[in-house]
Amino acid sequence: MDSKGTWLINDFNLKCFSWYPWENGRLKGNHMAENSVNEISRIRELMKDGNYLEAQTGLKEMAKSNPKDPEIIRLFGNTYAYSGFLGKAVKIWRSGLKEFPKNVDLLYNYALAFYLRGLLTSAKKFWKKAAKISPDDPEILFNLALIARDEGKFRLAIKYWEAALRIDPKNAETINNIGVSFATLGMTGRATLWYKKALHEDPEYALAHFNLANSLVERGEFTEARKHAEKAAELDPTTHLNQVKEVFEKIEARRFQIEENI
Repeated sequence: MDSKGTWLINDFNLKCFSWYPWENGRLKGNHMAENSVNEISRIRELMKDGNYLEAQTGLKEMAKSNPKDPEIIRLFGNTYAYSGFLGKAVKIWRSGLKEFPKNVDLLYNYALAFYLRGLLTSAKKFWKKAAKISPDDPEILFNLALIARDEGKFRLAIKYWEAALRIDPKNAETINNIGVSFATLGMTGRATLWYKKALHEDPEYALAHFNLANSLVERGEFTEARKHAEKAAELDPTTHLNQVKEVFEKIEARRFQIEENI
């Protein structure tokens, strides 16, 4: 369980970000000249390697000939966000949005910055703006679901995730999160089905194995629960090894409870 007492939702936490939420390849409608595209690719590689200062220098040079290019602005903000200067990044994106108020990628990152600081109302406002411009973007729908989840609106979260799934039907993280929402609502049977669907798409998804193990314990399917708990620990021991011990303890407690009632 997480700190809120709910079963773990995938903490990639903002779809497709891995642990680098500002650089997930959101480059839509590429209109740059070939040499600029090559330079952007080089800057992306610098950022992946953690060379943010060098990336900033490259972006500043690009800005001399492309002073109002939204992608340069976005990536320039990303370099500061990656470096831990989120406030500076926000100022850069805000400036970009004054020039390009309907740029989905700038809106996306601007909303994300609010989300990471716990400012859900502002995050929702800007993701909804982005959704009006790009209604079929599964990442935006995924993140609106995260906000609904954080607000305790689990049925609304499910609706958003189901909408995202219609666009990106094989996304195991989305499927898993729907299961978590059903589990939080006390619908263990439905949750179990969704975790199994997630594992059908990605059999190596440790978090779905762990969540399925918890769900199976609740249903009294202890042998299967132990199998999935062990698989979660095998795939991701850093995250799940100690948690799996708690699952085993829960299994023994439930078995004892059942025996007492016989």
